[in-house]
Amino acid sequence: MKLFKPNFWMLAIVASLFFSACSSDGDDEPQTQSQANPTPDVPNDANAVLAAIKVNSNVPGGVSVPGVSGIAIDVASASFFDGNVGGSLVSVGEVKLNAKALTVPGGNAYISDPTDFSYDIVSGQDNSWEVAGGNGFAAFSHTTSTKMPGQVLFASTVGESFSRSGDVTVSIQSVPSNCQNILWVFSDGNTVVTKESKTTSVTFTASDLSGIKATSTGILQAAAYNYESGTYGGKKVYFINETVDSKYIEIN
Repeated sequence: MKLFKPNFWMLAIVASLFFSACSSDGDDEPQTQSQANPTPDVPNDANAVLAAIKVNSNVPGGVSVPGVSGIAIDVASASFFDGNVGGSLVSVGEVKLNAKALTVPGGNAYISDPTDFSYDIVSGQDNSWEVAGGNGFAAFSHTTSTKMPGQVLFASTVGESFSRSGDVTVSIQSVPSNCQNILWVFSDGNTVVTKESKTTSVTFTASDLSGIKATSTGILQAAAYNYESGTYGGKKVYFINETVDSKYIEIN
């Protein structure tokens, strides 16, 4: 198995669109981070990875906005490699998720339109992909047989400030439906500590967090996912369905 993490920076974009006007106090640390949403390992035989993610997030930077308790957005990514996963990315023409086109900001990396936060990614439903084809990839369409997981949500007891000097236990409300596994993430925005466990809670030990730095813009995430694969024109393509709860946190 090889770990593949598409670079999703949609949370940072959303935060800047909604709250950039609130960061006028001249803090040394940025209000947002370009933190990737976690995705599971995919096997070494993958030639492409397509991911549909529903992200729930608290308001970043500790900003309090009346009537706004969080942000929910759809995030999509598609990566096509010149060989197996981890190789150079190639263009395959237009790529659509649920009839909406992804964009290519550069480097042949396909992502959802950063100004459109709804790609009809709904828990309990399937996702439909369309790929025009190119650079050795045949045109294909695929509707996932596995449904989107239910939205994973942190328990109300999970706060927004944590000490890295001791063990940290975090919990979710329940294991969502249609979930194969859950990926847990604790990050200072640079160093990332992960655990994988289909349970309602995990503990990051002080030893686990020894490389984590203090910051007011850390990130805690739980990602419930499933995936499936198909072969098109001799290319092995993996399709990831995932829901994420993401909290901007203070780490002391």
